[in-house]
Amino acid sequence: MKRIYFLSILLSLLTPVLYAQDQRSFPTSELSVGAQYAMPLGDFREGSATFFDVKDPGYNYGIGGAVKYLLRLNKTYGFSLQTGAMRYHPKASATNTSGGFTAIPVKIGAQFRYRSLFAEPQFGFTYFADNHTFYQSGSTTYGLTIGSYITKHISLSANYERWNKGGFAASHVGVGVAYAFSLRGLHTVDSIMKERTPPPYRMRPVYDKTSEDWKTQRSYKALGWVSIGVGVPLTLLGLVTAIASAETNSIKPATYQWLIGSGVVVTSASIPFFILSHKYKKRTIRPL
Repeated sequence: MKRIYFLSILLSLLTPVLYAQDQRSFPTSELSVGAQYAMPLGDFREGSATFFDVKDPGYNYGIGGAVKYLLRLNKTYGFSLQTGAMRYHPKASATNTSGGFTAIPVKIGAQFRYRSLFAEPQFGFTYFADNHTFYQSGSTTYGLTIGSYITKHISLSANYERWNKGGFAASHVGVGVAYAFSLRGLHTVDSIMKERTPPPYRMRPVYDKTSEDWKTQRSYKALGWVSIGVGVPLTLLGLVTAIASAETNSIKPATYQWLIGSGVVVTSASIPFFILSHKYKKRTIRPL
């Protein structure tokens, strides 16, 4: 039943895109605080791995929170820095397990937004605290978060995250809810003391839409959106398959691992396409 609720939350992320939130103004930067729930997958959940003849007990779920700083370049692109803590609870006690362990990730990400939806590939390092399991010390971390703003400040998200350390790989799918605080409008003491003057009028740039550079930037931009259009559904399908695999043994872990892995790679491939598109677009600006 818990996994049915989990799946319902995941599918509900698609509904807010119907609202015309792309007409609203967005802060140039924001700080979000939220709660997260994780469901371990594969060996991390079942505990089939062994080390020095001691069996890993497996883990039922993880509960934690996250803090993220997001710097927006414009309405579509942004960069993020995220940290937090997630406590994983074991299925049963074992001689080398003392009530689970805590994972503390530090990740950087690139966020792509369309209306209220966003996709965010992330990469970083996770430190494992208070544990005596196979997942000791720390590990490189990568994953993908897909979410939607249901209001101006509140977002729902689903994510996939994977660790690789010492031959022991672990992954989970999760959902989260966060509240974002706008940091736009914060000033230094010096700027507050100065008399505020209206900003000078700036003309919008005029682009030469007949040039080859304009055609090139449109091609790169289209490739970027195609990457997101293919990668995000693949990742969502992988997340749904991973949740379903927890209910039945007929789905092999390699299936959802391939779907999620391919989705993360294809979505991340959009980054260089958008960078090149921006580069060529700047070349088409006509001098005033």
